[in-house]
Amino acid sequence: MKKFMFILILSVLPATSWAAEQALSFAVSGVVSAVKVKSGAAVKAGQVLAILDLVPFQANKRAADSAVKSNKVILDLATRRLDQVRELFEALSTSAEQVELAETAQAQARIDYENARATATVTGWQLSRATLKAPTAGTITSTPGYVGQVINLKASTPPVMVLNTH
Repeated sequence: MKKFMFILILSVLPATSWAAEQALSFAVSGVVSAVKVKSGAAVKAGQVLAILDLVPFQANKRAADSAVKSNKVILDLATRRLDQVRELFEALSTSAEQVELAETAQAQARIDYENARATATVTGWQLSRATLKAPTAGTITSTPGYVGQVINLKASTPPVMVLNTH
């Protein structure tokens, strides 16, 4: 089985006279769903060059956002319950053990909420990295990548495009 690399080569025109090439690829693994430029194309900084299949990234982001919302509700309930148990303890109507259990439940709910927020942040970052953009203006000198190509960061996947910055 042959391995192919999706490479986009972009030539950039800096203030100096020397030429530089940048091999560009995605920061996340996925399947290429679109290649937006061809070899020889002049591109602007920030221009979209290629896109991975966004479906799994969008689904992960929705799931992470839902987890944040549900964990926030659980945290709010645990905090309310802790307040109630403390009031009962002050009124001598419950034990210190019940207060400790409520404190533990509230602490665990806070940890779960913060973990969900961190996951949502990571999934948002991954979604944003599923679109390959030109880091600077230049000319695409090579596009060895193709629609359907699997980008695997755990394997030696070649660049998707090469940007010439001369």
